[in-house]
Amino acid sequence: MKFFRKEDVKPFLASKNEIVHQYTGRLEKHGSSKQHSLAIMTILPNSASDPHAHKVAEESFLVIKGAGVMDIDGKRIDIKVGDCVFVEPGERHTVINTGNESLECVLATGPAWRPEDSI
Repeated sequence: MKFFRKEDVKPFLASKNEIVHQYTGRLEKHGSSKQHSLAIMTILPNSASDPHAHKVAEESFLVIKGAGVMDIDGKRIDIKVGDCVFVEPGERHTVINTGNESLECVLATGPAWRPEDSI
């Protein structure tokens, strides 16, 4: 068993506008999980994550704060608190914050996220 508090999880910048707190995943200090990763992603107001796809990983996005648009292979979906979007391997996706406050999503990825899986 491992326990993590948000203040103990050092965030990293996944792109210039995307801040990620990774709670579990392949990082040794974050549970060493290979089967899944769990994170909170924050997109700053009027910003977006870099468009990308995953070769292997599936990813679910659960909106917990704010609102915006998710673009998956050119299809745009309005998202708000409580919405969940499932992205399959190979689907190019980006999250766009169209609001005036931070947009936060819980990310669940399986197998666990690793940079070399992103294309």
